[in-house]
Amino acid sequence: MPTVPSNIVVVKPRSAPTRLGLEHRAQPAPAGVPLPFPDAEVVTEIEPGKRGGSFTFVSFGEGPKSFNPITTNESSSSDIIGRMFESLIGYDNERRIYVPGLLKEWYMEEDKRCWILRLRSGLKWSDGSPITADDILFTAQIIYDPNISTPIRDIMQVAGKPFEFEKVDDLTVRVKLAAPTGSFLAMMGWGPVSKKAYEEAYKAGQFDTAMGINVAPEKIVCSGPFRLKQYVPGERVILERNPHYYKYDRNGTQLPYLDTLIFTYAPDMDQMLARFTGGSADGIVRPRPDAIPDLADGQAKGNYTLYDCGPSDGANLFWFNLKEGNNPQSGRPFVDPVKQKWFKDARFRKAMLHAIDKESIIRTELRGLAVSVWGLETPANTFWFNPNLPTYPYDPERAKALLDEMDLRDRNGDGIREDAEGNKVSFTFITNKGNKVRERVASLMQQDWAQVGVEGRPQFMDFNALVTQLDSTFEYEACLLGLGGGGVHPATSMNVYLSSGRTHLFNPRQEKPATPWEAELDKLAGEFNATLDIEEQRRIYFRMQEIMAEQLPILPLWTSKVFVAVRNTFGNIKPTALSHELLWNAEEIYVK
Repeated sequence: MPTVPSNIVVVKPRSAPTRLGLEHRAQPAPAGVPLPFPDAEVVTEIEPGKRGGSFTFVSFGEGPKSFNPITTNESSSSDIIGRMFESLIGYDNERRIYVPGLLKEWYMEEDKRCWILRLRSGLKWSDGSPITADDILFTAQIIYDPNISTPIRDIMQVAGKPFEFEKVDDLTVRVKLAAPTGSFLAMMGWGPVSKKAYEEAYKAGQFDTAMGINVAPEKIVCSGPFRLKQYVPGERVILERNPHYYKYDRNGTQLPYLDTLIFTYAPDMDQMLARFTGGSADGIVRPRPDAIPDLADGQAKGNYTLYDCGPSDGANLFWFNLKEGNNPQSGRPFVDPVKQKWFKDARFRKAMLHAIDKESIIRTELRGLAVSVWGLETPANTFWFNPNLPTYPYDPERAKALLDEMDLRDRNGDGIREDAEGNKVSFTFITNKGNKVRERVASLMQQDWAQVGVEGRPQFMDFNALVTQLDSTFEYEACLLGLGGGGVHPATSMNVYLSSGRTHLFNPRQEKPATPWEAELDKLAGEFNATLDIEEQRRIYFRMQEIMAEQLPILPLWTSKVFVAVRNTFGNIKPTALSHELLWNAEEIYVK
């Protein structure tokens, strides 16, 4: 198996705590630091830098679909939004701990079902207006509005019930839960939106489009280190320093250091890599595996460092569309009922996984820089990863036997099986174009399935068009895609497990569970959040992973190693395997 070149910097988490303190009390600012207001945050674990300059990041794709932090559900948008909107409770990717965000403190009351959230005094939106408790209540109202499509609603519940938000004073909110929960910090990883800026649009039923890509930059009011300056569709997003950001270094210099943070977009991974090696971009993440040796060799000449951050917390997955019924807009079935009959049979799904030679794909196309997985959690998240799941190793004969059991046989001798009614066992699966590795992997999977008599044809699509099919029209047969990690706590992944979840990929937004095992997942998801005992949460989550592995509605494939390359002209670079791998601490990055 190929080895990683020795001149790559290996990054390991500074710590990986499994028992995190749920509560946090406000801490006084360090003495001697000049601050404009007492609750400003002093960032001490960085090298103080100088203000000025720009950082250009390149990725492949078309860019964001939206700048709305509440409704977005794809990385092309969240990569930008994460730099524009600050969370109530933040997360330090390097230390892997929850940290204060807009909240300076949070704690449970005596019943352990009510939480007090207290904002920092002096916070301002990017338009200079104050951030208050009213903004939190307004955002909670939006999240729980059934007319608003948001993945946050699936996460923010305990025992199947929503939270109740109550204003205590201008900076304080009380949150009432149905039961005590050990998931509260993960559930509060969202950022509020400005009531002053967006209440009118919300009341008019236009909140979904109020922060769309066609909105003038000055209309996007945000709370993070950067605000929108310019968006050129398909080409670039330019963010500029938010003059009202609340973080400072120990010298009293306001963050962010950079004047501008620029996201540029290439149509494919080849051009993404070429822009970085050619010098027009300062950083990239997740380059093609076959590019790693050349990137390692070019570090001195290109004045950059290549980092190996270890296994990703996300995985590459394949799933069949199990959504029943018709698209109300087109009147067409979401999936041809003939094909869905096969898809709904667990034997078919297991046969398709047994037929994939995962280890060969990892060894060749992924250059050995990936690890096979059998569930949605990866080894990167050691505490929550269940290592004892059922496995479906490459076994074409077992795949054929399962298909034979379903009476799917090659009845006319053309090499492709047919069902009892003579329908060819054939399907199309969608995946994003421009990702050359995934395009080649799709072709290899097509060849593997052909060996057991099944025709699976890849269809390559622009990413944003693909997301529309997955999230809106639901008219597709199957999909090959990567799912980003849900973070370090499974609470943020519950919208994948819940039958009503927006990210319940194979059959989202069900009014009631379509199967008994999905009903069990719903029950376990409620139990998971309704306990303060982290060991009990772990036991429940292990069982949830087992159910998914037994029923196999999603075929887990592999998780890749995360590589990051960045110019040596920047300071406070802290690459990690967690998203965003390079720019999670963009406010701290400075030009040397």
